Amino acid sequence: MTVVVTGSLAYDYIMSFPGRFVDHILPQQLHTLSVSFLVDSLRRERGGIAANIAYNLRLLGIRPYLMCTASKDFDDYLAWLQQQDIDTRGIRIYPDDFTASFFVSTDEDNNQIASFYTGAMARARELSLVDMDYRSIALLIITPHDPGAMVRYAKECQALSVPYI
Repeated sequence: MTVVVTGSLAYDYIMSFPGRFVDHILPQQLHTLSVSFLVDSLRRERGGIAANIAYNLRLLGIRPYLMCTASKDFDDYLAWLQQQDIDTRGIRIYPDDFTASFFVSTDEDNNQIASFYTGAMARARELSLVDMDYRSIALLIITPHDPGAMVRYAKECQALSVPYI
């Protein structure tokens, strides 16, 4: 029996600003906010809720099946997931966009300015349980990502009698 994990696969771009945002944002000019911060560090991490849960399930001895979307920039992440012995056959690659990406800058006071680009994740509603061997699913885990996909997966689980959380 298979544990299927749905949700986001993303790259997290984590930056550090060596100052305080409050020193650069003028309260009386918030209606015309336009700021730029020179950061002193940048890291790209593998992120996304589905991948994080799948990785932790694997550490517990469960080999999860990922049902997610990614894009043309996903090759290194895909290779890493496969090295962890996570079943990646359910990842659909959309080469015309980017994998979802989270960008965050943190200042010395631990304040953050963040943006999230959905990228290929916005197409997760195109995936369906009926395209796989849903009878072998012991549990389907629906994690936050495209709202339409989340609703679709819950309805499909109900219609197909697949247990889900």
